[in-house]
Amino acid sequence: MRRIVKMVMEMAQEHNKADNAVVTQLTEAYQFIDNAIGDVDGRHVPASLVEALVVGDFPTYFARTLSRRVYDRYAYRRGDWRDYCFMDQVPDYTTADRFRFSEFDLTYPKTYEKAEALPDFLTESRVQISVDDYSKQVDFSRRILVNDDLGAFDNIANKLGDSCRRFEDWFVSAFYDNALTQGALVVLGALYSGTGRLTTANLSIAWNAFVQRVDALGNPLNIRPRYLVIPPILRLTASQILQSEFIAELATNGINVLRGALEIKEDPYIGYVSPNIPWYLMADPNDVAGVTVARMTGMEDVRLYALAPDKIPMSPAGQLGAADWRLGSFISGDIEIQAETTIGGRNDAAGTLVGVTDANGIYYSSGTTP
Repeated sequence: MRRIVKMVMEMAQEHNKADNAVVTQLTEAYQFIDNAIGDVDGRHVPASLVEALVVGDFPTYFARTLSRRVYDRYAYRRGDWRDYCFMDQVPDYTTADRFRFSEFDLTYPKTYEKAEALPDFLTESRVQISVDDYSKQVDFSRRILVNDDLGAFDNIANKLGDSCRRFEDWFVSAFYDNALTQGALVVLGALYSGTGRLTTANLSIAWNAFVQRVDALGNPLNIRPRYLVIPPILRLTASQILQSEFIAELATNGINVLRGALEIKEDPYIGYVSPNIPWYLMADPNDVAGVTVARMTGMEDVRLYALAPDKIPMSPAGQLGAADWRLGSFISGDIEIQAETTIGGRNDAAGTLVGVTDANGIYYSSGTTP
C-alpha cells in the first residue's frame, strides 16, 4: 500500500510541478498518509489533508497508477496419452524386463495306440523399460517477491509445474510419433501402416487392418482399435466421421458403420506439414501394451521442490522462528524452485520401434494420399 501511495504522490507532483504550493501540499499529504499506514504514534490523518488532495485528484492519479495488471495465463493443450498408453511401474532406476510367452501351435497329429504324444514348446520375447529424472529450476531474489505489487510471481510454482507436465506430453508423443517408429511400422506391412488421409474410407481400411492381425504362429488375435489419436487440427474431421449417422463423404446416404466405434484422443505434439497430417489407431492398453509409459513407484506425477532456506527469523532473546522458503538464501537472498518428473519407457529399441512395446497395439497412417 505504501508503494502505491508513493507512486500516486510522485505522479501528482509531476502533474503539478509548475505550482510549488501544490507540490508542497502533496508532500505534506503523503507524509500524513504514510504515517497513518505505518500507525506512527497511533495518530490519525488530520482534516488538513483535504486541502492537499481533493476528491477530483484521485481519478487522475489512481487511474494512471493502478491501471497496470498482469494478463491471465493462456490455457494450454494437454495430451491424452494416459488413456491410450499402458501405464507401468518400476521400483528403481535399473532396467526392468517385461516378458511375453508364445502360444502352442495348431499342430495336433493323430495319436495311435501306445504312441507318444507330440512334444511342444513355448518361446519368450522380452522388452526392457526404465525411467530417468527430468528437472528444471528457476531462481529469483526475495526482493522480487517483496516488490511484486502486481502478483506476477504468485503462480510461478504453478507455471513451473505446468511446464513440466507439457514436457511429459511431448516426451510420450516422441515414443511413437517419430521417423524410426513410423518406418518400422511401414516395414511390417499394410496391417500396421497406411498412407491415407483421415477419411471414412481410410479409417475403415485401418480398422480392418487391425482385426486381421495374427501372432507369430498365425493365430488370429482378438485385438480391436479403441482410440483414434490425432493432432488437434483433425478434431473436426474426426468428429464428423465418428458422429455422423451417414457416411460424410458420400451423397448416397450410406450408413456410417464407424459411428461411435472409436474414441478421439488428441496429441498436440504430433508433427506434420499440411496437407500431410498423420494419425494413429491405438488398442485398449488393457488388451495390449502398444506404447508403455513407465513411472517409478511413488513418483507418478510432477513434483515441486523449494530450496530449504538457511535464513531463519530470530528474536532479540535468541529464539528461532519457523523456516519460510520465501526468505531464501542467508547470503544472497536467492529463492530456488524446482520441478521434476521421473518418467520413461522402452529402452531396447532405439533404432526400430523406439517407445512402442508391441506393434499389435498401434496403426500409423502418414496422411499423404487421399
